[in-house]
Formats: sequence, C-alpha cells, structure tokens
Amino acid sequence: MVSVILPALVGYFLGAIPAAYFLVRWKSNVDIRMAGSGNVGTLNSYQVTKSKAVGAVVLLVDLLKGILAVLVARTLDDQFLAHAASGVAAVLGHNFPVWLRFKGGRGLATAAGVMIMLGWMFLPVWMIFWFVGFKISRDVNVGNAVGTIVMLVVAIFSPVDIISLTISPGTEAQHFTIFVGILSALILVRLVEPVKEFINTKQGK
Repeated sequence: MVSVILPALVGYFLGAIPAAYFLVRWKSNVDIRMAGSGNVGTLNSYQVTKSKAVGAVVLLVDLLKGILAVLVARTLDDQFLAHAASGVAAVLGHNFPVWLRFKGGRGLATAAGVMIMLGWMFLPVWMIFWFVGFKISRDVNVGNAVGTIVMLVVAIFSPVDIISLTISPGTEAQHFTIFVGILSALILVRLVEPVKEFINTKQGK
C-alpha cells in the first residue's frame, strides 16, 4: 500500500501543473477558466489565444505529464500497480488541480501519455473511434467520449493474450482492465456536461 501512495502523490502533483493556465496568462493575460469553454486544456488554449503554437505546447506538456508520471513511478517501484496509480493520479491532478481550486482540464492528453507507457496498443482504438464519433457529430467532446468508451469496452473484452502484449510481465490482466476503467471514468466524468450541452443544442434546433 505504501509503495502505491508515493507514486500516486508524485503523479498527482505532476498532473496538477496547469500548463494551459500559465501559457494563456502569458500569451493573452486571460484566466482560461473564465474564457471560452472554461476548460484548462489544449483546445480551449488555442481557441482563447488564437495561437496554434500555444495549443501545441499545451498538448505536448500535458502529454509529457502522463509519460513522466509513469517514468518516475518506475524508478520508485517495479510493480504495475504503482505505475498505474501514478498515471491515474496524474490525470486526477490534471482534471482537479489543487492550485486552480480543482477546476482543470478533461485529461485526454495526460491520459494518452499514461497509455503510451502502460497500454499503447489501445490508443489506435481510441483514435479510430474518436474520428468516427467526431465525423458523425462534428463535435470534439462527443468524439472524445466515443473513443474513450469504446477503448474501455475493448480493454474489458480483450483476450488475456492480447493484453499481455502491452503490459509488463507478471502483471495481471484484470489489474490492467481496472486501471483502464478508472482512467476512462476520470475522463468521462469531465465530458458529461459538454456532451449534455451538445445534445441539448441539437434538440433545440
């Protein structure tokens, strides 16, 4: 239990670094939480500043937060549970950063960084179904939700032999599935409001 707590704390505080907040402040002297969608993430950074460079840097930093959380955890412990705890905590920190009164982003880029390290084979599934969801709805958040849900379903129903290709030896497949479930839940809980808003807008037309 102790071996999970330290990686989780490190992951949380890495994830809680609000790159979008700082860069938008620097570029436009605006509090990103009060502008655009209010989301402290890549897309809103670009939309508020009208700067592709700012959006790209925010995306890169948020991605690296997830990667670094797992890398640091690997130096602290060799168990998958410690690595997963750090990765999940990084997304938690990104979505609910203590520095910004727990108003953060939606965790997609940070979760992608975590999955690059712990479950890279499932990222193409997310990307394919993100594209399908986006093409049908023309809405980024719907695409995010569709990609995340399908990735989780695929992880749940994937044979152990498939999961074993992407996880470290000695890791139980069910632990990986639980990890993907928690990661997905952290993303989906932040997508509820924008997807509801999209549905209400469509119904109002």
